Amino acid sequence: MDTLSIDQSEPLPVRTPASVADLSALVTQARAAKHGVYPVGGRTTLDVGLPPIKPGVAVDTTALNRVIDYPARDMTITVQAGSTVAAVQAALAKEGQWLPVDVPAPERATVGGAVAVNQSGPRRYGYGTLRDYVIGISFVTDDGAEVKAGGRVVKNVAGYDLMKLQIGALGTLGVVTQVTLKVKPKPEASAAVVFGCDAAALGPVLDLLHDSKSRPVAVEVLNAAAWRAAGVAPAVAAEWVVAVGFEEKAATVAWQRETVLAELKTAAVAQVAEVADAAGLWAAITELQLRNDSLHIRKATVLPSKTAEALVKLPEGLVHAHGLTGVLWYHGDAAVAGSAIRRSPPLTKKAAPVWGTPTPDWELMRHVKKTLDPDNVFNPGRLFGDL
Repeated sequence: MDTLSIDQSEPLPVRTPASVADLSALVTQARAAKHGVYPVGGRTTLDVGLPPIKPGVAVDTTALNRVIDYPARDMTITVQAGSTVAAVQAALAKEGQWLPVDVPAPERATVGGAVAVNQSGPRRYGYGTLRDYVIGISFVTDDGAEVKAGGRVVKNVAGYDLMKLQIGALGTLGVVTQVTLKVKPKPEASAAVVFGCDAAALGPVLDLLHDSKSRPVAVEVLNAAAWRAAGVAPAVAAEWVVAVGFEEKAATVAWQRETVLAELKTAAVAQVAEVADAAGLWAAITELQLRNDSLHIRKATVLPSKTAEALVKLPEGLVHAHGLTGVLWYHGDAAVAGSAIRRSPPLTKKAAPVWGTPTPDWELMRHVKKTLDPDNVFNPGRLFGDL
């Protein structure tokens, strides 16, 4: 029998339902036995969250991988939650469309898993996060019923916005079975420019890019260690490396590139260069979120205007950030005030606030969990620790 351990938990038997009916039966059985249901997909982010607190079963959703509906003219797609992000992108590419959200390990990561952690990457500055593209969702509740929220059309305003509760809930409110996403036409062209600067210049450079007429879709900041770990060309020997990206019509991208290069002539930057493979650059930076060599990974959010100030104060380690959105990633074993732990050994998690400084809405989220899952069936312990 296949088993799975989450954060060094006791091995959980793995079940792979072939249908939603099979999944519903598994949930019903687990609830009756007072066990937990631990949804898993591509197993790329199992180290996010706290260890399980109940025995139970790991439910592998990867057999639920069909495209349910794809009306390309409406620019929406409905897929089962076990579909990989790469498979969805491949289906969309046939119609010249895409989902403009960066997800690490897309060939393994499932749509349901990406929804559970509200995944995003460098392009979030220009396009937003996965939360901005989910317009419909289905999930199995603790009584084994499949519930639907939202719809399959973009202009959908009926009922409560229950689907947003599932996004970022870490699978604690039900097992997501189906997702409807709005998508976009693929850009005609892309380009990326990289350059180096020192700590003193980082703040003014980010201010310049914020005010730039070029309107980039991505502005990434990496320290020297992170740039080396990303393993992309060109080599930039600087304290900080900034990557700026554009995606639009070919003529627009050419103008944007020329505009930002002209603007950078007035800034304290060095080694300005163009990247031959812009898509490869964003993919490599996105993969840093799952870097195998990093035992500890933390994520913090600051005001976008405070990004540079926060970056230069971080402890020694590998550091990268979505420069104009205030999202910072730190790979190292030092504590970072207010940060959430994305990866760490279980003992470290038990001794630290995994989700950072509690916010006023934390108790509200706990209340939602207790209301929708009173027997604590779904991912018990993984989000709240005691619930």
